[in-house]
Formats: sequence, structure tokens, C-alpha cells
Amino acid sequence: MRHLNSFRLRLLLVVTLVVAGAAVVGAGPAAADACAPLINPIACENTKTGTPKSTWDVSGAGSDAIQGFSTQISVNVGETVNFKIKSSATSYRLDIYRMGYYAGNGARLITTVNPVGQQTQPNCMSQAATGLVDCGNWAVSASWAVPSSAVSGIYFARLVRTDGTSGASHIVFVVRNDASHSDVVFQTSDSTWQAYNQYGGNSLYVGSPVGRAYKVSYNRPITTRGTGPEDAVFNAEYPMVRWMEANGYDVSYIAGVDADRSGGLLTNHKAFLSVGHDEYWSGAQRDNVEAARDAGLNLAFLSGNEVFWKTRWEDSYRTMVAYKETHAGGKIDPTSTWTGTWRDPRFSPPSDGNRPENALTGTNFEVNAGTVNLQVPAADGKMRFWRGTTVATQSAGATATLGTGTVGYEWDIDEDNGFRPRGLFRLSTTSASGLDVLQDWGSTYATGSATHNMTMYRAASGALVFGAGTVQWSWGLDSNHDRGSGAASTPIKQATVNFLADMGAQPGTLQSGLTLATASTDTVAPAAAITAPAAGTTVQSGTPTAISGTATDTGGGVVGGVEVSTDNGTSWHPANGRAAWTYTWTPGTTGATTIKVRATDDSGNVGAEATRAVTVGARTCPCSIWGSAITPNTPADPDGTGTEVGLRFRTDVAGTVSAIRFYKAATNTGTHVGRLWSNTGTQLATVTFSGETASGWQQAALSTPVTLAANTTYVVSYYAPNGHYAGDTGAFATAGVDNAPLHALRDGVDGVNGIYRYGTGFPTESWESANYYVDVVFNPGAATPDTTAPTVTTRTPASGATGVARTTTVAAAFSEPVQSSTVSLTVAGVSGTTLYNAATNTATFTPSAQLATSTTYTATVSGAKDTAGNTMAPASWSFTTAAPPPTGTSYSVWPATAVPGVAADPETAAVELGMRFRSDVAGTVTGVRFYKGTGNSGTHVGHLWSSSGTQLGTVTFGGETATGWQTATFATPVAITANTTYVVSYYAPVGRYAADTGFFASAGADNGPLHALRDGTDGANGLYRYGSGGGFPNSSWQSANYWVDVVFTPAA
Repeated sequence: MRHLNSFRLRLLLVVTLVVAGAAVVGAGPAAADACAPLINPIACENTKTGTPKSTWDVSGAGSDAIQGFSTQISVNVGETVNFKIKSSATSYRLDIYRMGYYAGNGARLITTVNPVGQQTQPNCMSQAATGLVDCGNWAVSASWAVPSSAVSGIYFARLVRTDGTSGASHIVFVVRNDASHSDVVFQTSDSTWQAYNQYGGNSLYVGSPVGRAYKVSYNRPITTRGTGPEDAVFNAEYPMVRWMEANGYDVSYIAGVDADRSGGLLTNHKAFLSVGHDEYWSGAQRDNVEAARDAGLNLAFLSGNEVFWKTRWEDSYRTMVAYKETHAGGKIDPTSTWTGTWRDPRFSPPSDGNRPENALTGTNFEVNAGTVNLQVPAADGKMRFWRGTTVATQSAGATATLGTGTVGYEWDIDEDNGFRPRGLFRLSTTSASGLDVLQDWGSTYATGSATHNMTMYRAASGALVFGAGTVQWSWGLDSNHDRGSGAASTPIKQATVNFLADMGAQPGTLQSGLTLATASTDTVAPAAAITAPAAGTTVQSGTPTAISGTATDTGGGVVGGVEVSTDNGTSWHPANGRAAWTYTWTPGTTGATTIKVRATDDSGNVGAEATRAVTVGARTCPCSIWGSAITPNTPADPDGTGTEVGLRFRTDVAGTVSAIRFYKAATNTGTHVGRLWSNTGTQLATVTFSGETASGWQQAALSTPVTLAANTTYVVSYYAPNGHYAGDTGAFATAGVDNAPLHALRDGVDGVNGIYRYGTGFPTESWESANYYVDVVFNPGAATPDTTAPTVTTRTPASGATGVARTTTVAAAFSEPVQSSTVSLTVAGVSGTTLYNAATNTATFTPSAQLATSTTYTATVSGAKDTAGNTMAPASWSFTTAAPPPTGTSYSVWPATAVPGVAADPETAAVELGMRFRSDVAGTVTGVRFYKGTGNSGTHVGHLWSSSGTQLGTVTFGGETATGWQTATFATPVAITANTTYVVSYYAPVGRYAADTGFFASAGADNGPLHALRDGTDGANGLYRYGSGGGFPNSSWQSANYWVDVVFTPAA
């Protein structure tokens, strides 16, 4: 319990200073006795003599020869903490330290504990299926009975060898005080320490079973400081502890697991701190913190990438589970609990995700790497958060830069995603480029730009919530931490004093140079007004409309932010500006609507809503979903694979599509082909783009407009032969885009949206609900009737062709889309099947058996009707098959002149690369060939396999050239059977293999009797297998051609 007389003296001092209006500078910790009378346990504790860092610190994770862990990450005062230690030392001791300020020393020696003696600990237990490494089978090595009088804090046992050999390491744990009603409760990011902990070979980032583990155990030494110090306690939590305790804040400490298992204790405090890299949160942990906020507990997220991965607990809070289902793209956790990112909406419901972190913290993780310094423009500096600092007195247009590395190493943005808390306002603005930026729900990153904002909002309960949105806010408070030593920032220190005062926490021993702050007494909400558009105005659908107005505050503060709703309050968006503000709205659905506006002041008071009724009128068409001024957030995806990308859409009224549009980046090169489809994949139109600009919106007119029915789903797509298409992930996850009469559909409405297909053709796959910025030009009303019948434009084999392979198919391409059910394609005297490919307007006849040699065949196509019902005139042509191959002639699929598009893939892992092939005739394979690019070094070994993986032959390459085709001959030729699938492969010990993705996606490759098979013919093609020494390749990636071949001689 706080000493009553001390409390009255402090209260009287604060009141006197406020009345006098004096600027009070606090004395250092040694200026008064913090223990008599007792200010608070922290202030008193830090008057005690500390231990020099040179005595208590270790390098990285310390010595591998002495490592251990505590059997609980936190213990209450009066409880016993047990340690399990594995060491080759014949003797050692445990020095127990408490982390704090201690006149700058950073820790104080509390006691020394001696272990039970030398032990032989068993190997840790492991689970192959989950990657769990659990050392709980170790025996207890030492124990410490925590005194009931101990001061809550972050403690660590320094394991010190005493056998004449140097070596030491740390075991970090938390001492709680569950009876405490301290002003502040400080939560450690221990779940992140463990997520990145690689002890035993596995973490949630490395190891098995899938390049990472699904479960990690707290029953392990924490070696994170050695492998990733940015994710360990001494990066961001340590400087925060130092500053809090240097200033004598009344603070107690808990571990992250305690917010889950003992969440009811959170409301014993005034403010809750999440500090550092607080990435992993369980469902109960978040529920408890949100419930405490809603009961009035103030929250300060002095953290970045916080509340990102959703976890669950097993084994009495000793095993943390995170299947990272976002990476898996599906529900793989065997329980019903979602363990992907909190924000991922794709599988919730029925799972319990789809709760973006900014709904709690105010900010969303965005930047995976890209440390910069915090910037505060003058307009942001006017917020009371910055009172008493030089930031608050900047000239208009100026920007203050604060601290070193204070926005990093991972950081957040204020994202307008539909989950922003009511009344959220910004406190800083830091923009940067060349960053590693998140592209989807949590799996993909690419170089880009982002803007960081610190934020604040006041919950309905009255609780303040501050979001620093950066791992390293504490670097601005104290320069003592791992990975840097840049000077602290006085404005950041003062701002921290300020917001803690607004949360009800005052320092007991304020550092010199800082000023006591008082909590806001402003309860008067600001008022907002709309000046444009005028009441009753009709605004045009699809045309950007400026909404503008003013906001004023009379409660003693200033306007912090303005929010606008254009759908009668269903959703809200941040406006630009404060006292004078603007918001650009592109109306969609036609009809009457109500604009609403509300303002928030810098104390978090949210004002009443101002309204303005307007009417959204129909657009003047021709029109599109996106205007020419719209640009993607990601104009060029890093993927360089040839891909068809598309969009599902509808129109409110019947009309015609006259053109196809797409947004192009400078790297999106090659010949682009646009296509319009029915929702089930019937191609309705195609057009090749020409006269393109280097970047921006491209448009190609259809030769004949295509009629669309009202309220019917269609697909528009285009082929990007070299990838680098525009792609904004998540665009259709929760809503479509309405620009009447056109509507891009929300993902899941009549199928997935944000669709793609590797290679050309109807796109059916979806990734992260992405918008690929494909569009149409639409004209309401009827089109000119189509009276032109389809014709055959291309015949395969060509009319009069000779030497045609016996395995040939016969195809006819039409001048326009036709109805597949009306097509008849036959070959006289030959049985077989006919299929129609709407993507290419092509009918293909596949014979049931090989054709005869040296024979003339006649093909006939007839009956095909276009979508308007016009019937083609029948067409016939003839071709002649090849004579039998001469005895003794050798064949390969590719000639010696063939050169891959990608001769040397950048990958350097050991891998076996292969190809499926057949021969029309029996014969022998005499050797293996492969194309060698620069860097594809080492000893290469060729293999021939049956289709099921039986090895038929092997040969080691010798006498290779630096690059180009390499050939190795079998000691004994291998006989193969006609019309039977085989696999040829070679082992590349250092990777750097040739690889052209998409090569086998729609066709194989033929030469004489040999045929490299199209992907999907008797299995995948473009085969590989990772691993030292190689082996039968049975995996496939994007139908790639790895340029492996055989030397084949037909039988006599």
C-alpha cells in the first residue's frame, strides 16, 4: 500500500505547481531519499547500489557450455523459481540480478545461488510432426526462493563457471507482484523471445518440419540474443526499464503469458505497457487486454509489429503454438483455434481470426526492415502529446527529427482498413522508401515505401490508447541497449512523461531536464462542419468528389483529427488536415446518401457528427471501374513469371464492352493480350494491345463490342508475359469496388476475385484477394447485331503438311469465340475425342491411337456457332504423316542451338532437375544432356528413371565446357518402350540450373519420335527434388523447363 503522507505531499506539490504555473524540473534520483518516506518500491529500489555492466553482462547468448532456463517465465513474490541447467563445467554458480537503472549500472546483484552439483542432462525431447524441442526432461539444477519483499521486475540469473574456465550466460525471468496496484504494469515480449529462439535447431522461423516449427517450448535456454538480438530483451525492453526506473515510476512487471492466464489482474493498474517487439499474442491475452481497456485501463503500445501472430498455449503455458496458417494458406492447426496472423480474413469465420491489430493498438504492422528516425511535422507537434518540448514550438512547415533508429527495426502504419478505432488521431508523420514492405496478410514482402504515424484514441470507457508503432520507441528514452548507442531524445522523454501523466502515472524521481506534466482536464468535444458539397447536391458516380470543411475545439486543446463517412456512418475514413480538412470521395452506388463528419481533439474527445445529404447520380458512359487517375499501391509485383491476371465484375444494366484496360508498370514488358470471359470460362473476346506507353493505364479496343447482360458475372483478364503486373493484396477481401453501373466483386461473391493463372488462359486461382487492376470500357444499351459467321483461321497440322509426327493432334482455331457444344472436328478413318479451348478459340482432336506412318489424312471441322448463333461453313484439309525413323539415327528433344531464357537461376541449393518424356517407337537411350549456365559448377550426375521412380541408368558428366549443352554417355544403353513415360534428370550440386517457368504449362515439345510432355500429361512436368546427392525428382514448380534431355536411338 502507498504511504498516505507521502501521497499527500506529492499531490500537494503537483497542485501547487499547477496553480503557480511554474515549469518544474525534477531532481535526479539522488536528490532525495526515495525510501523514507517511501515514494514507491521502484524509486526506493533504485537508490541501492547497482552492479557494473562489465560484471553482469554476457556477449550474445553467452557460453554454449553453460545454458539453462527457468521452469516458469514468471513467478510471484514469495514463490520459488527453479532452474534447469546443462553444462560441461565441473562447478558454477548463479548470480541473481534485477534489471533497473541503479545510477546507470542497469542491474543490481540480489543474491547468489549454488546448484545441486554437476549433472548430465539428457537430450531434449522433440516432436518431428510439429518441430517442438522441449528440454523439460532436464533435472532441476538450482532454485531460488523469491523473498516476499522482493521488488517486481525483470530478473536474470547469470550462470558463471567457477571451474577455472571462463564462461557465462543469462536466464531471464520475471518476478511479479500479483497483489500490486502499481500505476503501471509492464508486459515483457517473452513470446517473441521464444518465437525467434533457435535452441535445439528449431524456431517459428527456422528448422523443421516446414522450414519452421509449429510449436516452441519455454523449456529451453533462450539464445535469441545470439542469433537475433533485435528480438531479445536487451534491444528495446532494457532501455525502457532503465528509463522507467530512473524516473521512479510506480511500475510492476508481468510476462506476456500472464496477460493470458491472469488477465483479471490488469485492472489493478492505471496503465498497461506493451514494450518492444511484442509480436505474438494469444486469443485470451488480447481478449483480456481489450476487456481491461473497456473497463478503463489505459494502454500504451511502445512496440512495433505488435499483436501480429495469433497463438495458443499448451502444456500449462510452456508450449506456444503458432502454425502460421497464413503462410499455409489454409486451416492446418488441428484445433479450431486460428493460429495465423490476427488480420487474415480468409478463413474467419468459421475460424476466430479477421481481427486486425489496429482495432486494438491503433496501428498495423507494415515494414519488416528499414530503420529510420522519427519525424514530427509542426502540425503534429501541436498535439498536447508534445507539450513542453521543442517539437511543440516549431515554425509552420518545419519538421523535427528525433532520436536515432527510433522508427525500426520493424514498424507500423495507420491503415485505413475499416478497423481504425473511433476518434483515432495522429501524432507524427515519418515517410521513407527502400523498405521491406508487407504485401499481403503476412507472408510476402517487397521493396517499397511507407508512412509511419504514431496514434492515439480514447476508448468508450475513457481509457487512452497510445500506439508508438515501432519496436524501438525506447531508444529515444535511453541510449543503453543492444545494436546501437545513439543519443536519447529529450522530446521523446518528455512526451513519454506527458502521455503517462494523461494515463494517471507520475514519476517519483524525475530526471533532470524533464518537466512534470498533469493529466488533461479537457472534456469538451470539438465540432466539425461540412462546407462542400452543398446540401442537396447531385454528385456523379465514378467521378472524384471533394468533401471539405472545418473543425474547431473550445475545450482548451486543438483538433487532433477528422473522420469522414460517405455511407451514412457504416464506415469511417481519416480526412486530410485538422482545423481545415478535405477528403476525396469517388461515389459508387447511385441514389440518396448521407455524408457524415466527426472531429476528435488532442485529448481524445470525439465530437458530434455533422451530416450532409447528397444524391449520387448516374455516370456518363463509356465508363470503367477505375478512373485514369487511380494508381496501384504496388504497380509492379516482383514476380517475373508469365501470368494471366483478371477480375470478376458485374454491371447493373445491359450494355457492351468496347475495350479492355490494365495498369502497366515500366517493368511489365512484352506483348499483352486482353480477354473477356463468361464466369465459367467461355472466351467472349480477345484483343492484343499495341502502341502502349511505358507505364500507366493501357487500353485496347475490341474489334466487335461484346454484349453483357445485367446483373451477370463476367471476367476480364490480360496476359503479362514477363510478370511484374500491378497487384494490391487484400483489395477484395472484405469489400468490392462499386462504380455504378460497374461493380468489381468482393472475394467470394460468385467465386473468388483477384484471379490469376500461370501461363495464358482462363484465370481460376486467387491469391490474397488481390486487385490486379484489369478493367473494361462499358457502354450501356444494345449493340449492333452480329451477323458474321466464324471462320477457321489456323489449321494444325497445316494444310498439305508432310512429315507429321504420328502422335500429332489436329486443331482448328476460329476467328471468334464459338459455342463449344456446336463444334465438330473429325479425321477421316480415325477415332478420337474433340475438346474446345475457349482461351484460344481452338478445337483440338486427339486420336485414340497413333496415326500410321507415311499416310495422308483429311480433317473436317463444321457446325461451330458463335455467341450470336451464326454457323460456320464447313472446312477440310489434308496432311501426311512421317515415314518411320531411319535405323541408327539419334534424336534429342532440343537441338544443340537451343538456348534457355534463364540459363542460370539464382538459387544455389543442391537439387535434381528433370523432365518427363515419351518416344513413339522403341529404342535405346544412350546418354543424358543438360544445358549448363554460368555458376552451375560441381560434379553433375545424369539419371534415367521409370515414371514411378525406378532408376534405369546413371552417368557422371566429365570434360564439361564452361557453358552450353553438356552430354554424358551411358556405359550401357538403356532400352525403352514405345509410348511409355520416362523421366530424365541430372544433379546440380550448387544449383544455378537453367529454368524457364511456364514452359510446359500449355504444350510439350516434340522432335521426331521424342516428346517432352505437357504438364499434366501422365503427371507434372518440370520436375525437381532438393537435397544433397539428388534422387528421383517428383516435385514441380510452375511447369518449368529445366533443359534436361536424352540422346535416343530408335530400334532397328
